[in-house]
Amino acid sequence: MSEITDMIRSKGHWDVGIRPQPFTEHRIDYGDLDEILASAVVRFRGWPVPFIDHREDLLRGDDWIGQDIDAEIVSHYEAWRFFSSGQFIHLRAVSADWRTGNEGTVVPEGASSAIEIWEILYYLTELFELAARLALGRAGDERMTIDARLNGLQGRALVVGEPRRIPFSAPRRATVESHRQTVTLPREQLVAEPREKAVEMAREFFLRFGWKPSLDQLTEHQRELIEHA
Repeated sequence: MSEITDMIRSKGHWDVGIRPQPFTEHRIDYGDLDEILASAVVRFRGWPVPFIDHREDLLRGDDWIGQDIDAEIVSHYEAWRFFSSGQFIHLRAVSADWRTGNEGTVVPEGASSAIEIWEILYYLTELFELAARLALGRAGDERMTIDARLNGLQGRALVVGEPRRIPFSAPRRATVESHRQTVTLPREQLVAEPREKAVEMAREFFLRFGWKPSLDQLTEHQRELIEHA
């Protein structure tokens, strides 16, 4: 727990984990943790997943390294930990809850907050890609579990967040406080289909807002997001 993690948890946030199966306590030599994670970082867009701030020292526990990130110049907060077991955990703020001014997200009337379609789809795409990269190295095993929970959903509206796209004809609001999706995949399948599996998980989150996109629709949107990154 820290000031940053308390701040993240005070509003909407992602709480995710990537775990190789079966659990092996000392899968990775402690001295190699930083190099292994750095080689797996996903950079589809300007902000990498995870963000490793090389200007700051790493936080170090007995069996993990990590950082708590306050981007300062942009409204981005995250905290990550990478363990010698190969487990990676990520706590990340919903960006719409912290952007202000011209960068702020319009909250529909009657909603308490908002989240853009692209944040859910894009972040899960990055998460599955990170899991695939870790799976190929010493942090991986024959099966990999991806666990994602989105918190602070009660009354939150799902919005398009892109001017060129047609907005929903009616507000899409969540009535659950949080939603969690967990999937365990063989390493070969995860490495071969990270984007497809991300789309499948993203659709489950969208369903909790009452939006029922097809997998083909989300796949096309995913492609556009990555190509314009």
